Amino acid sequence: MAATGLWEGVDRLLERLDPKRIDDHGLGALGARRFRVSGEPVPNGLAWEERAARTAALVAPTLLARVRDAYEGPLLLIKGPTLARRYPDGARRFGDLDLLPADPEAAQASLLAAGFRLRKTDVPVQFYDLHDHHHLHPLEWPGLGLPVEVHRRVMWPRGLRPPTNAELFEAAVPAGIGVEGLLVPDPRHHALLLAAHSWSEEPLRKVRDLVDVLAFADDETRDELARLARSWGFERAWSSTLAAADWLLRDAPEPRFVRVWARYLRSLREPTVAEMHVRAWLSPFSMAPPAAAVRLLTTAVLRDLKPLPYESWPAKLRRTAQAVLHPVSPRSLHDRRVGRGRRTMTGAGGTGSTSE
Repeated sequence: MAATGLWEGVDRLLERLDPKRIDDHGLGALGARRFRVSGEPVPNGLAWEERAARTAALVAPTLLARVRDAYEGPLLLIKGPTLARRYPDGARRFGDLDLLPADPEAAQASLLAAGFRLRKTDVPVQFYDLHDHHHLHPLEWPGLGLPVEVHRRVMWPRGLRPPTNAELFEAAVPAGIGVEGLLVPDPRHHALLLAAHSWSEEPLRKVRDLVDVLAFADDETRDELARLARSWGFERAWSSTLAAADWLLRDAPEPRFVRVWARYLRSLREPTVAEMHVRAWLSPFSMAPPAAAVRLLTTAVLRDLKPLPYESWPAKLRRTAQAVLHPVSPRSLHDRRVGRGRRTMTGAGGTGSTSE
């Protein structure tokens, strides 16, 4: 059950945003639904997001059934259709299927043998092995546009220890989406996994990440969730996530960290290049204990001084020059200047993925 007043709060927030910012914050399908319910024309971009959400919901069961047929071991589905079902009318787009098998390498091999193929990405194939990425190379089924990511472990912020796969499987429950034998995390686990996913990429980048968390974190289970977060060493990040979500979606006071590294959230605008770096350097103090946060700060600064794992030094120097010349440019404009897509290595986690 969702947190009390969540969807009313989302509606109030959508009223503040123009269609582009609705889309930028990952709320395109919800925005389209709001326009449609109110009898207003749906902007083209939001209509596309709505169609994409419906298409993914239709394709996912077929694709998951193929996965289940190819791999017989325990299989855990994270986010995807399970999360979308928590939204009104399923109005949440997902861009891939995240699967955690008991034996990731065996699952990947089984899927490839069954007809899945490696999906083209903007990072080298060897990246996923050389850098011990949290998932193996993405897969796809010919003719179906929804990628499948076989995970070695759940996505978790760098510097913090994730829960074990065994713990997640032990508490898992049936997915209930018509695919026999498919599991999903316990709802309490799922709430924390969603928050961790956000902190692993670019903390508090999209309002949708906060909506996702409150869709699982109802008021009655908050004490229990706090205890679980404490046992996982995720207490500070969890508290910061709830503070931001309650502020933006439930009229709670503004968290103190907003004025330090997340001022862009006040108007829900896109962060500038300078703000991206400040967020990467200082957000660990809202996520981890002080000693770990200092280590993460040092790592983030050093990471900024080096090329990305799949980037050449000339490309790194061009990117740095653009950042120095245009520190207050919006992040999207900076990415266009340097010819960079949506994948990134910034943030507290620095994992290199911004999948939906």
